[in-house]
Amino acid sequence: MNYDFCILGAGLAGLSVAKGISDLQKCKILVLDPAGIGKGASGSPIGLINPATGRYANKTWKAEEAVKQAKQNLKDVTGSSNRIFYSESGVIRPAMELKIAERMQANIQENHWPPGWCEWLSEKEIREQYPGLNCTIGGVKVNCGITVEMPGYLTLLCKYLLKKGVNIIHGIPFNVEYQTQPQPPVFPNHESDDVSTIKKPYWIINLANGDSITADTLILTAGIKTKNFDFWKGLPLIPVKGQALVFECEDAFPFKSAVSALGYFASLDGKTLVAGSTYEHKFDHEEPDEFGEEYITKRLFKVMPELQGRVTLKARWAGVRASTPDRLPILDYHKERTNCLVLAGLGSKGLLYSSLLSKQIGQHFAFNKELPVELRLDRFS
Repeated sequence: MNYDFCILGAGLAGLSVAKGISDLQKCKILVLDPAGIGKGASGSPIGLINPATGRYANKTWKAEEAVKQAKQNLKDVTGSSNRIFYSESGVIRPAMELKIAERMQANIQENHWPPGWCEWLSEKEIREQYPGLNCTIGGVKVNCGITVEMPGYLTLLCKYLLKKGVNIIHGIPFNVEYQTQPQPPVFPNHESDDVSTIKKPYWIINLANGDSITADTLILTAGIKTKNFDFWKGLPLIPVKGQALVFECEDAFPFKSAVSALGYFASLDGKTLVAGSTYEHKFDHEEPDEFGEEYITKRLFKVMPELQGRVTLKARWAGVRASTPDRLPILDYHKERTNCLVLAGLGSKGLLYSSLLSKQIGQHFAFNKELPVELRLDRFS
């Protein structure tokens, strides 16, 4: 069977790209992943949509557009489902050091945030609104922040895509071949055969179960594993291991907002607390371990000391994200294989960027709109 698009990677990026394309045109799309849906870094228990990132609450690239499109995707995917898998209750970012507090306050004043998005809270205001939360001088309230249960979101996103006719195959290994030879016409020697389309390069995907399919365009959204494909092995992607812990709270988690300080801490149901994350640039395995547990637990109790002895560890999670030297994603075509596009390097901003970039990819294919020049690969050369 021939597809217009074959997307390799069924994580947040790959499923979002399938949505971005299928929302704007009727075409045949296949999403393929040998591991499974959300089995990589996208499978984190909780994700945050937070445009004020880093230690100093810096405003992210295309913040306004990214948050707007992320919210739209959440609404689209929810549909008629009654399941609560996200909360628009904001993110509180208490400053833990004087230097950090000063830089954060300056960023809020200088970064031209939309009205109501971010505000500076004094130490007194934080202690009144978030009792028990440790801080120095004050902190930033990101009112537009959103907390998302990732497994629930990916499940509903898959259902959304299936209703639109997108085919999703996972759990089957495969290999890909680039074909420059003319693709045989569907009806040989038929007068209506369009020679111009027949001679285009295409891709052959051979599945381990013996099936073989073809695709006009290949889109790589496999995160750090994108470099496993020999034609993308030179990508400037940096592997970063992140670990998270899932706790059960003895009492209800005290805040509706997610907390971002020395990591992130969030709860959607008030009983289950997710705490993360490590940022490990050196690691010898991809599994959760005691280092991650000790590191995250220590930070949790430093930020919210009153939770000590009042939470019970239930599960550990780990995944490897793909970052880039400038911490902006990569969205570009292969230099030689011109029908191959890559989207990678979203790092810890997958929820923030995936919806916007997927919409832009959809507009690129549907209306020939140019992809963002800031994300091209030549910026590294």
